[in-house]
Amino acid sequence: MIQTDSASMANTKERYAVVTGSNKGIGLETVKRLTSSGVKVVLTARNQKRGVQAFEKLKKEFGFCCNLVVFHQLDVTDPFSISSLVEFVRDQFGRLDILVNNAGINGYNADEMIEPTINWRELSQTYDMAEKCIITNYYGAKETTEAFLPLLKLSDSPVIVNVSSTAGLLKYISNEWAKNVLDDTENLTEELIDEVLKEFLKDFKQDSLENNGWPTYLSAYKLSKAAVNSYTRLLAYRHPNFCINCVCPGFVKTDMNRNTGDITVENGAASVVRLALVSSSGSCSGHFFASQDLSSFFVTVADIYICMHLLYLCRYALVTGANKGIGYGICKKLASNGVIVVLTARNEKRGLDAVESLKELGLSDYVVFHQLDVTDPTSVASLAKFIRTRFRKLDILVNNAGVAGGIVNGENVLRKVRGEISDWNIVVCQNYKLAKECVETNFFGAERVTEALLPLLQLSTSPRIVNVSSRTGQLKNIPNDWARAVFDDIKSLTNEKLGEVLRKFLKDYKEGALETKNWPTFLSGYSMAKAALNSYTRLLAMKFPHFRINCLCPEFVKTDINHNTGFLSIDEGAECPVKLALLQDDGPSGLFFLRDEVISFQ
Repeated sequence: MIQTDSASMANTKERYAVVTGSNKGIGLETVKRLTSSGVKVVLTARNQKRGVQAFEKLKKEFGFCCNLVVFHQLDVTDPFSISSLVEFVRDQFGRLDILVNNAGINGYNADEMIEPTINWRELSQTYDMAEKCIITNYYGAKETTEAFLPLLKLSDSPVIVNVSSTAGLLKYISNEWAKNVLDDTENLTEELIDEVLKEFLKDFKQDSLENNGWPTYLSAYKLSKAAVNSYTRLLAYRHPNFCINCVCPGFVKTDMNRNTGDITVENGAASVVRLALVSSSGSCSGHFFASQDLSSFFVTVADIYICMHLLYLCRYALVTGANKGIGYGICKKLASNGVIVVLTARNEKRGLDAVESLKELGLSDYVVFHQLDVTDPTSVASLAKFIRTRFRKLDILVNNAGVAGGIVNGENVLRKVRGEISDWNIVVCQNYKLAKECVETNFFGAERVTEALLPLLQLSTSPRIVNVSSRTGQLKNIPNDWARAVFDDIKSLTNEKLGEVLRKFLKDYKEGALETKNWPTFLSGYSMAKAALNSYTRLLAMKFPHFRINCLCPEFVKTDINHNTGFLSIDEGAECPVKLALLQDDGPSGLFFLRDEVISFQ
C-alpha cells in the first residue's frame, strides 16, 4: 500500500476524481495513489472488460474499498460515452474536484519497436494513425474537459491535470505559423488550435510534412501534445480560480513504448498525482511540468524558462523601484527564498543591468524584468497584463518606488549627521514641482499599481502587500488638523478622500500657503505622501481582511536618496519588508513597522 502523510489525507477529504485511460500504466497507478490519499476515484477505460478487470485487481491486491474507487466505461472519442460518464458523476457525487486527462495513443506503429534500442525516426506512421492520435490525445481530452467544466465549477478547489509530453514543446515544431499560434495565449482560441491541427493533417495527407516545417517523426504525437499544452494554458487563462496544468511524467515503461522506458510507472504517476493534489485555487496554474525523478519538478512556461521546485507552489512577487537600493535588496532576498520576482524599474537599461547582477548571484531562474513607471497609467496597465498572461496571479506586491521630494545636498547631509548644522532646510531644497512629483510617485503611484494588481492578488491564496513608508509620515508630523483627522478616520476613509487631502495640500503649496495652512514645511511632499500611504495601508487592510497588508519604515539606510549617509546596509534595510512579504497566513495586517518593531501611525 502506498503511504501518505496525514496532511495529504486531510487535504483530499471527500474529494472526487476522474482519471481517463486508467485500466493500466500511468493511469492505473494514478488511481492507486489518489485513492491512497483518500480521494474517491472513477477509474475509466474504453474497454469495459479490461476496466472491470483493473477495478477487481485493485480491490484484490491493494485492499481498496468499494467506496474509494468505482469503474465507468469511457471512450474519449465518443461524445455519448463522455456524456454518460458526466451524468454518472453528477448523479453519484454532485461535483468533480479533480480531472486527470491521461487517455492517449502513440500515433505510430509500436509493433516495429525492437528492444533494446528504438530508432524513433524509422517508426512508420500513416495518415489514419495520425488522425486517430489527434482525435484521441487532443480532442478526447478537450471534449472530456469541456463536458466536466460545469461539475468542476461546483468544487471549492477544482484541478485539471493533462498528461502530456516534452515532445509537445514548441521548440520541436519548426512551422513558425503553428508555433506562433499555439504560443499566443492572449489571442488563442479552440478554433485556432483546430486550424493548426487541420492544416497539419492536410499536409500529412499530401505528404508535405517536411516541406511545411512539421515534425517528420512522431508527428501526430508531437502536434497532439503541443495542442494539449496550449489548451492547458488557454483553460488556465479562462478559469483563473482553477488549478490547471500539464505534465510530462517522463519516459515511463508502459505498453505504449513496449516497456522500453527508463522510469517506472510508480515514479511516472507520482508527478501526475502531486499536481492533482495541489488544492490551492489559482496556484501553479497554466504551467508545464516535466519530472525526471520523484524529488523535483521543473516548470517550463511557453518553453521560455525553467523555474522552480513545486515546494514553493509558484509564488510570484512584484517589487517597484527595484533596480537599486532597498528595492534591489528585497528582490535578492525574495528570490533567495524561492519566490519568482518581477524586478521593475522606470529605466529599462538600469533594470536589465540589475537583473543581470542578480543572475550572477545564481538567481537567474527566479528574477525577470519588466519596465514600470508608476506615474504612467499605460506603463502600469502593461505590467498588469504581463503578470496576468505569464503568471495568472500575484502573491506579493512591494510598493517601494519613491522619490525624495527635494534636492538633497550631499555635503550638508554629512554635516547634519556630524551635528555641525541643525536646519534640515539647508540639507534638502524643495519646491512645488518636486513636491508634486513626490506625491504623484510616492502615493498616487503606489495606489495606481496596487489597484491595477488587486484582481491578480485576489487569485492568490496568501496575498501580501508591503508598502515601504517612513516615520516622517506619522500623523504627528502633519500639523493640519483637518488632514490629520481625515487620514486617521479609517472607517470613513476612501481613496477619494485621500486624493482630496493631497490635492488641497498641493494647491496651498502652489499658492505659497504651506505655513499659514498648517502643512509640513520640511520635506513637505514626502511627509504628506507617506502619511497618505500609511492611511491607504490601513484602508486596504480593512477592505481585504484575508490579505496581509502592512507598511514599514526601513530606518536610515545607505541609499542614493541620502547620498549613502545612512547607518544601515541595503541588506539590513531589506530585512523587514521581506519578512512582511513572507508572513504566515495568521500574521499581522494593517500595522506600521519600524524594522521589527510595531510603531504608531500617530
